[in-house]
Amino acid sequence: MKKAVFCMFMMSINFMALSQEKSIVGKIQDENFNPLPGALIQLEPSGKNIISDKEGNFRFKNTGDILAPRIIVSFLGYTTMDTLIGAVDDAVYLELQLQKRSLDLQEVIVTAQENRAGLGTSSTIERSAIEHVQPNSLRDVLQLIPGQLAINPSLSSPQQILLRQVPTDASSNAVAQMGTALIMDGSPVSNDANMQFNVNILNSGPNTSPPFQSVSGQGFDLRQIPADQIESVEVLRGIPSARHGNFTNGAIIVNTRVGAFDPNVRIRANPTILQASAGSGFSFHQDRHAVSFDLDFADATPDPRDVLNHFTRLTGNVANRMVFPAAALTITNRLGINRNIATRRKDADNDPSQRSWESKDASFRFNSNLRWQPEEFIFDVMEANITAQYSQQRSYFNEFITTNVGPRPIFMIDTTAAVPYGTARYYNQTSVEGNPLNIYGRLEGSKSISLWGNSHRLLTGMEYRLDANHGAGRQFDLVTPPRQNYNAGDRPRKFDNIPTLNQLSLYAEDRFTFQISSLPWHWQLGMRYDHAFLSGPEQRKVSADLLPRINTAIDVLPFLSVRAGYGITSKVPALRFLSPGPRFIDLINFNYYAPDPAERLLIVTTRRIDIDTRSLSPFKSEKIELGIEGSVGKTNYVITYFKEATRGGPSLIREPYLAARGLYDVLSSPAGMPPTLTAQPARYDTLFTAYDRPVNNQDIINSGLEYMINLPEWKALRTSLNFSGSLIRTNGFVNGEQANPNFIFEHIQADHIPFYQAGQGYRTLQWNTSFRFIHRIPEAGLVISTLAQTVWVNRDRMTGFNPYPTALLNRKGEITRLSPEAAASPENELYWNRISDLLLLEEKRPPLWLFNLRVNKEFEKGRGFAFYVNNFFNNRPLYQNKRSNTYTQRNIDLFFGAEIFYQL
Repeated sequence: MKKAVFCMFMMSINFMALSQEKSIVGKIQDENFNPLPGALIQLEPSGKNIISDKEGNFRFKNTGDILAPRIIVSFLGYTTMDTLIGAVDDAVYLELQLQKRSLDLQEVIVTAQENRAGLGTSSTIERSAIEHVQPNSLRDVLQLIPGQLAINPSLSSPQQILLRQVPTDASSNAVAQMGTALIMDGSPVSNDANMQFNVNILNSGPNTSPPFQSVSGQGFDLRQIPADQIESVEVLRGIPSARHGNFTNGAIIVNTRVGAFDPNVRIRANPTILQASAGSGFSFHQDRHAVSFDLDFADATPDPRDVLNHFTRLTGNVANRMVFPAAALTITNRLGINRNIATRRKDADNDPSQRSWESKDASFRFNSNLRWQPEEFIFDVMEANITAQYSQQRSYFNEFITTNVGPRPIFMIDTTAAVPYGTARYYNQTSVEGNPLNIYGRLEGSKSISLWGNSHRLLTGMEYRLDANHGAGRQFDLVTPPRQNYNAGDRPRKFDNIPTLNQLSLYAEDRFTFQISSLPWHWQLGMRYDHAFLSGPEQRKVSADLLPRINTAIDVLPFLSVRAGYGITSKVPALRFLSPGPRFIDLINFNYYAPDPAERLLIVTTRRIDIDTRSLSPFKSEKIELGIEGSVGKTNYVITYFKEATRGGPSLIREPYLAARGLYDVLSSPAGMPPTLTAQPARYDTLFTAYDRPVNNQDIINSGLEYMINLPEWKALRTSLNFSGSLIRTNGFVNGEQANPNFIFEHIQADHIPFYQAGQGYRTLQWNTSFRFIHRIPEAGLVISTLAQTVWVNRDRMTGFNPYPTALLNRKGEITRLSPEAAASPENELYWNRISDLLLLEEKRPPLWLFNLRVNKEFEKGRGFAFYVNNFFNNRPLYQNKRSNTYTQRNIDLFFGAEIFYQL
């Protein structure tokens, strides 16, 4: 938050009438004392806000019940001002001066700041810090969060983030990413209706990504959000307000700009990305109405030498704000259009399979926020938010497939019949077309009251979410299907039969402060009720949960505040898991491939498996926090301990399936005709095969420390220091008994399939620190920052592994439990899960250093250039992996980029 020059006058004679109301009255001006109409003034903790009039004036009435009010003033293109007023016993008159954002200011913040508006742990990144990063997307901005490692900008692959978690295995990472919410302008950006995935027909792991780029079943792709339209970002990592739901790991709250601001253009270039953006805002009707426009274009490749892979992004936004003083009403509307295309072209010269793919994502998003602040009503503030987003997602992949001559079944139900033979080599074309629809609505009211001398802010509200998808679905020609193995069949699927996911939530919260021996003790108590259900083709209840949230803080010393919190958050699985679609098993009953095509005969039995997902439930995270914060002189510090236990994250497992088939004998073989078979099967047998189904089997335990210290500027060198980092231990593991999918296909003739114990996973420990040295020369409009990042500890190892089975499944479907002694006996040696002892070793990597440089230079206000160099010492040491005995290169590549910005 920015401090600005301001004057405060306590008026006792000229404002006698106002003093009876205990009001806060003021005027917003620029550094030349010119009025600033259209500035946003927030009064905390009441939640009230107001827009300054054409003379820059504002007025908050009936503020006597607010204990220690704070005024936060923001205006596009100007630094944000945050000031504590103190108790309002009489009328208060303020003259507040904002300074235009520029590099020639005496103070320019280019790092994330801890947010003091709430009691839960969060960080706020203001516009000046965003500009200094020179970001190509929202993901680049988030590297300023304490504990996050620096990255090179990239748009060539989906970008996501882990909050308070270090990478372990792919399934745990996906659960954490799905549990991270993205909230834009007061409403969530949902990825729950994204069905752009492929059915893995036992060719790879159950949770393997599709051949094309997709984030289905994960979090939102952050590269789709350009950063130049963003005014501020707040990242909630601790226990959130009861207002926020449907996430587990944290929330990224993005506020885009709306209002009047000077036209500006930015052009960025680096070896892999070319980006251009422009924006402007205008006000009219005595500055009560404003319209702003933003446009962004980006073109990217993973490498300048790569001519096959390509990504483009085009984004346009229009925002409108209307203020009606007489009705105390503010209406803000935003319209956004986004189009992203990721492509891999054919490599005709070097790839015999002629593989290619493409992913297109075009979206239309409308957001409307209504804020009403009546003078006499049950609530001080009423707010409504309505958001609708419609997307068209189009993906395809093509390749030549070489396999054996085999069946081409077309049955969609349980059937036994003759099917044609397919060729051994063919060209497959598979497309996935989805049309996600996401609707969100929230109605909320807040009231500030005084009870027994204590100030309370009551908040209550309800919200509704709808996620649906009615696209053409996953389609291909049954004669040339995707690659198939192990009797697993594949069929096209339309998305019209996918149910609609509905979520209705109610929440209430009380935020209050009382004194204990003159020490302020702050509390935030909340409760949230989430009810999820399916409608449409499938109608049923999914879950109903009560989620308590508690935050508290006490100022024990002038320089020390102690915080603590406890809360539960939850996330409903995406439609990909709630409606995975049917699976098919195709069993050969008779196969006669004669030289004469007229004599060939192939009989196949199809078994359709409709997966039951009624046991699938939301996954929850139990959060505990304990922290201290404060300031010693001009040095600010925050240290937080946290522990988060996420239970029941969704993923796909490979489920054994007992497939019975009948085998036919030949009665006669007439020439020029298919053979005549017995009317009934001559004998029967049972095969072990498998299919993939969703379950709640992923658990993640995160614990650690986060810390940040801001040291004041050393005036002689005009240099300040920001120190931040984290120590995080992550343990991700499977919480249920599970069969070994590889055993099913490696031992086709085995009498049993083994199951293994729960608890197998990976544990990772990481400790990193980041020193940011910020050097300013205001007279030259120059800001230089240097990052010295060190990863002191980076360890990981497999945990919970036991090679012995816990149970055996026979061909009759019977399960036999095994004692530890029986499982380890030589007679069951075939069912031992044998892996190399090297895989159980712990990887302990040595410390790793990284140095980055960023420079911003203004020739005039709003006009200049910037550049950055990442890993400028080109420190990329090799590490020999103990498990694989191979070498991997650590650290990001030496990377550089430049930017030109121009403001009219």
